[in-house]
Amino acid sequence: MNIIFKEISKKFAEFTDREVAALDKVSFGVEENEFVSIIGPSGCGKTTLLKIVAGLIKPDTGQIQFSGTQERPKAVMVFQDQGLLPWLTVLDNMGLGLELQRVPKAVRREQVLEFMKRVRLDGFENYYPHELSGGMRQRVALARAFLTNPDILLMDEPFGSLDAQTRIILQEELLNIWRTEQKTVLFVTHDIDEAILLSDRVLVLTDRPGKIQEIIEIPLGRPRDLKIKDTPTFIEIRWHIWKLLEQEVRKELKLS
Repeated sequence: MNIIFKEISKKFAEFTDREVAALDKVSFGVEENEFVSIIGPSGCGKTTLLKIVAGLIKPDTGQIQFSGTQERPKAVMVFQDQGLLPWLTVLDNMGLGLELQRVPKAVRREQVLEFMKRVRLDGFENYYPHELSGGMRQRVALARAFLTNPDILLMDEPFGSLDAQTRIILQEELLNIWRTEQKTVLFVTHDIDEAILLSDRVLVLTDRPGKIQEIIEIPLGRPRDLKIKDTPTFIEIRWHIWKLLEQEVRKELKLS
């Protein structure tokens, strides 16, 4: 599923009746099964872009085109807070998307149990979200998203609330699942290392209103693991992205 963004702009009205510009004439393309991360200062329109793709909000100007379909493709969002329903078991939470698609219960259960093995949650079928660690809850959310077989997977800082060690483990989990499922992914993050490790390309936005500062190709082979962070290429890209972001962050904090 290819996505083409053409001159996307969006403003929001504040309580003071003043408008705040979130995005300004953003244009770029995403190839089918490509993993693209979006990084930039807080408030630069990263999440707004995802919501526009999902059809939750409309741009003020510009348009998004999806190749290969006459209808809006199926997009699923994964959030930082997991979005699990506390009164449902892990099994039922993971299969919720399939249930909404009216997949028969027996088929749904079979698919969920198989995916639970892949994310190493087998044995936790009858647990409830409050009985799981943060990392386990996020694995449930990831599995639920992939099980619905979306055309586009939209991920809004899904690992942002996790501790550093759990975050690293789930980055590897996501790479393993994506390698076999092959979905078009737009991934919002503030973590430079995370963006480089996961992505085919990294889209760097300016401070509000978000404009494209640079689109960076990640020339690192796949499959990848954490050892790649010690390579000269990874270190060079990390430094380059930080220099792009540094001035924007200083502007946001009024330090320059």
